[in-house]
Order: sequence, then structure tokens, then C-alpha cells
Amino acid sequence: MLVPDDEKVNDLLTITYPRCEVKKTLRGGYCELPGKVRLAGLLVCERHARQLEAQDRRALLEGIVSSLELCLSNITLRKNKNLSILLRAQHAQATRELAHALKEDLKWATTHEEEEHQQ
Repeated sequence: MLVPDDEKVNDLLTITYPRCEVKKTLRGGYCELPGKVRLAGLLVCERHARQLEAQDRRALLEGIVSSLELCLSNITLRKNKNLSILLRAQHAQATRELAHALKEDLKWATTHEEEEHQQ
């Protein structure tokens, strides 16, 4: 009887039952959920895919808010009243969207953390 070495067995198990490729969870250790979504070159579970997408969305909104703040601080743009009003409105909307995204992500994370504790 042939017995393959441990590395080959692990490779076979990974192929037949791929696990989420998140290396460390907040609690330490590895994610035990199956990888179902390919994102940023990783095969991750749906929960971690959601977290990565939320991080990307927050980073994008933070960039938009920062860019609008930079535009609002530009002296030549402030002289144009219509453009200044438009930029302030866009800044306010982006700031609200960022606050909403942070609130929703915190709510989602709290809900899933409670579910993990119950299991």
C-alpha cells in the first residue's frame, strides 16, 4: 500500500474541499468555512468576501470624501460659488454614505459575531 506524504494529502484535501484562505481570524486561527468566492486572488468564504467588499467600499468612500475636502480647500474653486455649493453637497452626501456604510458594517459584524458565539 502506498501512502503519500502529508503535503500531497493536504493538497488533495484542498482540491476536493477548499477552505477559506483567510490566514488569521480576529479570534486567531484559520477560518473553517468553505471557500466559495474568488476575490483579490484568494478563495474566501462568503462572510470574508462580504468583509473584503465592505472594506473596499469604505476605502473608496474615504477617498471620495478626502478628494472633495481637498477640492473645497482650493482657493480658486471657492471663488466659484456654484461649484463650491455643488462640492459641499457632494461632500455631505459622501460623508453620509460613509457613515451609513460604517454603521451597516458594524451591525453586520456584530450579528455574525453573536452567531459564531452561539455555535
